[in-house]
Amino acid sequence: MANLSVISKFLKLAVVNVWIAQNLKLMLLTEAHIPNAGTQQFVSQVSVNEIIDEGDVYTSGGIPLQNLLAVADPNEPNNYFLDADDIRIGPGATINYRYGIIYQDMGTSNPSVNPIKAHIDFIDNQIIENGISTINWNQLGIIYVS
Repeated sequence: MANLSVISKFLKLAVVNVWIAQNLKLMLLTEAHIPNAGTQQFVSQVSVNEIIDEGDVYTSGGIPLQNLLAVADPNEPNNYFLDADDIRIGPGATINYRYGIIYQDMGTSNPSVNPIKAHIDFIDNQIIENGISTINWNQLGIIYVS
């Protein structure tokens, strides 16, 4: 039996460089969505549960992630935190979401070619009525590459 293997820092760095270069969006989903990172590969597999904003502030298809960055973990310099700016939806948003996906927008109107990069569980329904929803990512980042 082989001993534990690790991914090299150089391969992790390649993942990090791809993250920074992509056109990524956050799509918000209702509580009816059932996350399955093992089978849900493309936006078309989850978009049926995308939220609708009665205040017409949230745009169908999601919110672009701004200022993508990667930071080496100061305690584990071979690992990285992937991050982006916090998101603000509103004022005037009337939305109810529980889940989100981060996906790569391939620049077409075909959701079956937009790959999902991450699944997010906001733990509870986030209910906003004619207001502002702020998504504050963890201070360390959105995703940890270890």
